[in-house]
Amino acid sequence: MLRLVILSVCLVHLSGAIPVVHTKFGRLQGVETSTNYAYYGVPYAAPPVGSLRWAPPQDPAQWSSVYSATSMKPGCPQYKCDDFNPPLVCPKDVSEDCLYLNIWAPLGTNSTSSLAVMVYIHGGNFVHMSGGSLLYDGSILSQKGDVIVVNVDYRLGALGFLVTGTGDVDAVGNYGILDQRHALKWVNENIKAFGGDPGRVTLFGQSAGAQSSMIHLASEESSALFHNAIIESSPFSIPYKTYAEAILLGAHLASLLNCTARDINCLRQKTSVDIVQAQFISRSKLSSLKYLEDFEPWGPWVDGITVKAEPITAMDKGFFQKKPVMIGTTSEETRMYIYQAWDKPIDTVVYTAAILASHPNHVVEIMYEYPPDEPQDQRNNLAVLATDFIFGCATRHVTREMLDYGVSDVWLYIYDHAFSFPGWGNMTFCQGHVCHGSEVPFVFQSAGRGGFKYTPDELALSDLIISYWSNFAKTGDPVGMPASGVKVVPDWPRYHAEIQAQQWPYQHFKTPKSYVDPNYNAPYCDFWDKVGYDN
Repeated sequence: MLRLVILSVCLVHLSGAIPVVHTKFGRLQGVETSTNYAYYGVPYAAPPVGSLRWAPPQDPAQWSSVYSATSMKPGCPQYKCDDFNPPLVCPKDVSEDCLYLNIWAPLGTNSTSSLAVMVYIHGGNFVHMSGGSLLYDGSILSQKGDVIVVNVDYRLGALGFLVTGTGDVDAVGNYGILDQRHALKWVNENIKAFGGDPGRVTLFGQSAGAQSSMIHLASEESSALFHNAIIESSPFSIPYKTYAEAILLGAHLASLLNCTARDINCLRQKTSVDIVQAQFISRSKLSSLKYLEDFEPWGPWVDGITVKAEPITAMDKGFFQKKPVMIGTTSEETRMYIYQAWDKPIDTVVYTAAILASHPNHVVEIMYEYPPDEPQDQRNNLAVLATDFIFGCATRHVTREMLDYGVSDVWLYIYDHAFSFPGWGNMTFCQGHVCHGSEVPFVFQSAGRGGFKYTPDELALSDLIISYWSNFAKTGDPVGMPASGVKVVPDWPRYHAEIQAQQWPYQHFKTPKSYVDPNYNAPYCDFWDKVGYDN
């Protein structure tokens, strides 16, 4: 009887109000901060090492003593993250033993609180970053939004997406996506102990995390594990790999590691350091002539099961669950990638060649719509074109497909504020611009973790975003429902064509004031809808 009483108490406070939680795998102890109960490095799966490298995730082993969830775990193996990314997004340490969660709950939360839960999947081109990085610190989002925040680490690069074949002993890829689903399953089974409501789980992510969220939105296996989705900056026009392309890339990786293409035993003998180095080198030998593949050489492949179809194809065929969705982009998404790819000015000849490589059947139309107008440097012009095609207009297209298939609860946004603080580090070409990821420090209000300071207008913008995001998690509507107890925010109309003048409303996030923007960038998106989003 005593044992049953102990097991029934999911959240108790010991040793000066330090939270101890009972999960299905054992008890764990977190830390108490001035604003939160935090649980760092919570194992949601067994370490994917040895025979579990390139295998579906397995449950962690039970533990008998109290597990210390008081410090961040290393991120998943990755190569030269700091060389390609701004500050605050890269893990300090990496390890192949990396399948952990970080959880934040507001102070005072207990197992009966039933707070809405927000599960975040980080970006990084499926090769970089970590849920434990400072930028994704969930303490302020949790405290101000009055929600449970969960950040997920998942296998990256070749360790998460290698394909050697489809046989029983092969690496079949998409393990990073399976890790995310396993984390959602863990949340579903355990989050009540932390004060969360397993019936109100919002999946959200940015960049590769947004792509991942869309994959889960199209998956029957993931469907029961979350209820709403927030899609931040998904590059819908970047193709996933076909089986043939994934096989070729895997064979090239194996050759760099002095293994034959399908020799899993040989590959399992290599260190994670060797693998991520070979993975980095392999990106210079892409597995197809798809021009856009250079932006994301490693990642999901279309296996028809875990990944149903190419991103836009999946939406065009209605391969998605009919759940409430918030979706949007920043106004200068591809500036980062264009200026990284070409570190010097490009002329009209290179500009034309880039269009020819990516859109060989529509060069004339595209040149007419996006004429070269800066003879000394066409990079900005190319960034505008690529932002519309890969992100902004593709997102509008996907949103309208959702409506056509009967999703009535959709909200669309454009994020259009260049932050004032020097948060881009060596990526000076993004300072003063709204590059890919610009909204993330405002969703988490986490720039202070790096010593940066928001202006009053920026704090107001961040508070507004946190209110919309957390209201959506609580009610399935960013404005909230009547008598729901959420923060009062300005109206954000659903995205639909049944309002006055057939306007399609975006929430336009700016300083000093955000506003509803009808038909943002409509002429250019109408153009891409006619041209199409295939490559």
